[in-house]
Amino acid sequence: MNAAHPSSKGIVVTLYYIAIYHNADSRLLPYEPNHTLTKVITHRRHLPAGTRPEQIADWAIHVFNADLDDLPASRGKTNAGELDVLLACIYRLLRRRSLSVGDVIAVTTDENTTWLACDPTDWRHIAIPEHRTGTALTAATIYEHLRHGDDE
Repeated sequence: MNAAHPSSKGIVVTLYYIAIYHNADSRLLPYEPNHTLTKVITHRRHLPAGTRPEQIADWAIHVFNADLDDLPASRGKTNAGELDVLLACIYRLLRRRSLSVGDVIAVTTDENTTWLACDPTDWRHIAIPEHRTGTALTAATIYEHLRHGDDE
């Protein structure tokens, strides 16, 4: 990751790497350390320095659970509105399910990763999960999905 730097508007921004994991062993029940997590999408985004991982997790659950018909209203209203719409569309085109209780988000910046499990009312800090599968979003991921996406 790269260090914080000023944006064109003078705001100090930092590059965040955001990884979304679906819980393969339990849906709608809180994450437990023995559960297997599957990485389903990743995203890099410049955000104001000091943005808390919980704020990023709240953003992620909004973008990946929002009705696609509602998201275009945010286009052009914020710096990231268009990016949010496109990211949500990719997520849906990959046929990913909604984020829910038991799923996990990893937020990395400056080589520090915070792991957060989605609980019924909040985000819970967890240790690095041992049982992880899946890969980052790459061109190969997209090509594989285009070849076999309907087989899932």
